[in-house]
Amino acid sequence: MILFITRKYPPAIGGMEEFSRQLTAAYPGPARLCALRRGQRWLPLFLLTAAVQCAAARGRVSAIHLGDGLLALAAPVFEALADAPAVVTVHGQDVTRPFPGYGGLVRMALRRLGPRRVVAVSSYTAGEVLRRCGFRPRVILNGVDVDRFAAIQRAPDPAAARAALGLPRQGPLIVSVGRLVERKGIAWFARQVLPLLPRDVVFAVAGDGPELPRLRAIAAAEPRLVLLGALPDPAVDRLYACADLFVAPNVPVPGRPEGFGIAPAEAAAAGLAVLVAALEGLVDMASVSGATLVQPGDPRAWAAAVSSALAAPPRSRPRVRSWADVAADYARLFESVAAEARRASPRPIRPAPK
Repeated sequence: MILFITRKYPPAIGGMEEFSRQLTAAYPGPARLCALRRGQRWLPLFLLTAAVQCAAARGRVSAIHLGDGLLALAAPVFEALADAPAVVTVHGQDVTRPFPGYGGLVRMALRRLGPRRVVAVSSYTAGEVLRRCGFRPRVILNGVDVDRFAAIQRAPDPAAARAALGLPRQGPLIVSVGRLVERKGIAWFARQVLPLLPRDVVFAVAGDGPELPRLRAIAAAEPRLVLLGALPDPAVDRLYACADLFVAPNVPVPGRPEGFGIAPAEAAAAGLAVLVAALEGLVDMASVSGATLVQPGDPRAWAAAVSSALAAPPRSRPRVRSWADVAADYARLFESVAAEARRASPRPIRPAPK
C-alpha cells in the first residue's frame, strides 16, 4: 500500500492541488490518502495527523509519497514511524521560494532523499534542484484528465454559449484559466498585448487570486477584458467549447516559477489552440501538448502569434499524457524504491508455523 501525504488538496485551487487530486484518484494500486483540506494555518495539526497515520500503517505500507518539497522536511519522522521509504514530488516554488532559511532546510531534506527518491514535474524544476542540491532528480511530467477534456466538443451555437457565460456573442474569443497571480502574466497581456489586437477580440479570464483587484482596475478602462471569476468545472468546459484560443502569457517573477502549467495542457486536450510563454516549466508542457511557445514579455511577438493562431484552420487534438499514465510511472517508481529499501534492510525471516 502507498500512503499519500499532501498539504495541497481541494477545495483549495492550484496546480499542486490538482496534481494531488488526480494522482491519488488515478493510482492503480492500494493506497491511503492523508490530505490537508483546510488552510495552511492548520499545517502543524496536519503534520501530527500524518505522523499518526504513518504509525498506524506500519507494516502495511511499502512507500510514502510526499506531495511537495516542504513535506520532505518531515520525511525522516514519517519513514521511521511507517518503516517505509519516502518519495517526494517537487513542483517549482517549493524549491525556489525565497523565504529566509527555507531554501537551506529544503536543500538538506532533498539531499537526504537523493536522486532516486525526488521527482520533478518538469525539466525546469529538475534543473532548479540540480542547481541547489547538486543532483538531478528524475522527471515525471504531469498529465491531463483526458476523459473530461477530450469529451469537450465545439459548441454548435458558439454565440449562444458565450451569451450564457455573460460574454459578447461575436468576435474572436481568447481565454485564460487559472489562479490570478503575477507570474501568470494576465495583467501584462491585458495592458500590453490586447491593445495591439483587433477591436473585436475579447479576452475572458476565469479564476481568482491576489491579482483580481488589479485586473478589475484594468477592466474598468478596457471593456474587452472580461473577468468571469472562479468557475466550476462544467462552466470551464462550456467556456472552452466556445473559445478560439487559450493563452498562458507568463512573466518571470523571482522565486515564483511556473513548474509545469496544467491548465494550458487541459485546454490543448479540449481542442483549443494554445499559446504559452517560452518560460520555465511551460516549455516541457508545450512539448507534450502541442502548445506554441512565444517569447515572454514581447508584446509584438504575442500580438503576431495571436493573430496567426486565430487565422489558422482548426487543428487535430494532440495526444496528451493522462493521469493514468502519470500514476503508472509513479507506481513503477514506488515498487523500485520499496524493493531497494527491502534489500538495504532485510527483515528477519520468521519460521513458518508448524
